[in-house]
Amino acid sequence: MTDYPTNHDLGRIDVIELDDTPALSRDVALDIAAIQASWPDFEGSFDSLQGRRMMGLFYGQDDVYRLSSARLDRDHDNPLGLDETVIPGGSYLRLRLRGSAPSIYEDIAPAFDALFKHANHDPGRPHIEYYRREGEVDCLVPINSSS
Repeated sequence: MTDYPTNHDLGRIDVIELDDTPALSRDVALDIAAIQASWPDFEGSFDSLQGRRMMGLFYGQDDVYRLSSARLDRDHDNPLGLDETVIPGGSYLRLRLRGSAPSIYEDIAPAFDALFKHANHDPGRPHIEYYRREGEVDCLVPINSSS
């Protein structure tokens, strides 16, 4: 068993705990071109990105990528008609990427590869890209609580 935190060439790997988080979402095919084309429209549908926590959830067994924004108080009526979802809480391995676009996005797949090498992966929950701010992305892989 690996002790955390541990260092990797791309950044530090930590174990974090998330709470279940209500979110607004839209599903797209698990295809890089479809995902990249969908983000601007999804983000542009909101009144503002101020205070938003934008995440991409991978549901690999269903070939689905879920564009998500944690629900804010101003979303109470869901005027955009987006899907309602819950970003599952629990234990996750996290590798935080820092850099500038577009190179930071090129590091996402290698970051997940590194995390999966360390993870006792929980396949019942999605792995997550959490876009914290420009130049900072958390890659999260759900782990079984016994990890």
